[in-house]
Amino acid sequence: MAPSWTIQSLSRGLQLLDLIAEQPEGTTVKWLSAVSGIPLSTCYHLINTLAEAGYVQKDAHRQLYTLSYKVSYLHHQLQMGRALPDDLPTVAHRIARETQETTYVAKWEHQEIVIHHIVEGDQAVKVRSLYVGYRDHAFLHALGKSVLAHLSPKDFRAYYVSHPPEPRTPYSRVEWDALQRERLRTRERGYSLDEEEWATGVCCVGVPIFDYTGGIWGSLAISLPRSRFDRLNPAVINYLQQEARWASSRLGWAQAAQ
Repeated sequence: MAPSWTIQSLSRGLQLLDLIAEQPEGTTVKWLSAVSGIPLSTCYHLINTLAEAGYVQKDAHRQLYTLSYKVSYLHHQLQMGRALPDDLPTVAHRIARETQETTYVAKWEHQEIVIHHIVEGDQAVKVRSLYVGYRDHAFLHALGKSVLAHLSPKDFRAYYVSHPPEPRTPYSRVEWDALQRERLRTRERGYSLDEEEWATGVCCVGVPIFDYTGGIWGSLAISLPRSRFDRLNPAVINYLQQEARWASSRLGWAQAAQ
């Protein structure tokens, strides 16, 4: 049952939008009703309302519904509001080209670690569950570890309390003492490692990015299969750190140029 302070019809309409988004080729109202559990007549009313508002469109020939231009507009506005500095996507593309691995950029914003950019490399192993906008399980992946290592002890604990870590693989370390040790180790060596903690068979290397105040801005990371990680040349990590320093300098961090 939905909480008493929510509007059921709005919740149902948003649920239908999510389901339609999962069917890019289009879907029928009957399918939406069957999957959502919303009565067929109610589904028709909701779909007609969404279509009238411009969020859904109907292919009259195939009798299928898809998302419409209004959703694209919302996405565009969201991206504009979260636009990365121009140099950050450039760095990500350069890393993906040089390492041939999938490269990620995450930003520390509003007490969350949010993925903002993903570039696939030529020999990439992309972690399909990671996507632009993803913000969960930061204690387990390299992007999150690089950011968390540079938070103050107070902010680190606050994040731990508000985001209780949960294991995803047999290799996940979620105990407080283990996370503290990992935080200090990451900070000391200047890069983070995810050795199959987020996804079995996949490892990641992450490096921090700092802003003009010297505070943590976000992080860069690459993902690669365990087999390539085990023979990873240390020069690759040095290269990632070099790119992160360059990105930090573009954000105004004076120490990056030293």
